[in-house]
Amino acid sequence: MRKVWFFIIFFGFFSLSVFASQEGALKLSSFVLESKGIGESGPVLVNGIVAESNNVTSLSIKAFGKDYEVVNDELAKIPKAFYNGIQLSYEKGYQSLNGRQIYIILQSGFISGVNKRVLISVSENGDISVRELK
Repeated sequence: MRKVWFFIIFFGFFSLSVFASQEGALKLSSFVLESKGIGESGPVLVNGIVAESNNVTSLSIKAFGKDYEVVNDELAKIPKAFYNGIQLSYEKGYQSLNGRQIYIILQSGFISGVNKRVLISVSENGDISVRELK
């Protein structure tokens, strides 16, 4: 019986010390991304604001020598989440398919993996779309 209690106490003590620290997400409250660009993308500047309620309330993009503002209808498609990561990329594209594109991915996650990803695409003709990635 003593051996059983010893193992319970021993493993109980060490299991508490294993879970003593937890990773916390540092959510974005605002962000600015700036790139000199590649190829024909030209310089790219992205500005965003995230409210305390985890809503993205403002998102503007400068690319292709133009200014783009994500309107409220598209902002509303961005799910509430504690976004703590961003990815920025470019596609040369074909004129028949809206031409050049800038892609912005907002993501939420930890070192163990990404929980949520949202793609915002901006074409040089001004089309902006938002969709959640699985």
